[in-house]
Amino acid sequence: MNGQSSDKYKLARQLGLLTTIPMILGAAPLVGYFLGHWIDGWLHTDPWFTYVFLGFGLVAGVRETILILRKASQG
Repeated sequence: MNGQSSDKYKLARQLGLLTTIPMILGAAPLVGYFLGHWIDGWLHTDPWFTYVFLGFGLVAGVRETILILRKASQG
């Protein structure tokens, strides 16, 4: 592969990685919220597990975003 083709591949890969960030930041808290809400309904502990799992989802989304940014910057 020549240099120009390799640069285009690297740019496309980085763009693909970076476009997943908004989806991850939106999906992780939603999954945590709905899982916590379901557990609250099952155990009748409303709203404790909803808040806990929403927090877990937020942390997981931020953590995954940091990992994606590191991977994209390595190139």
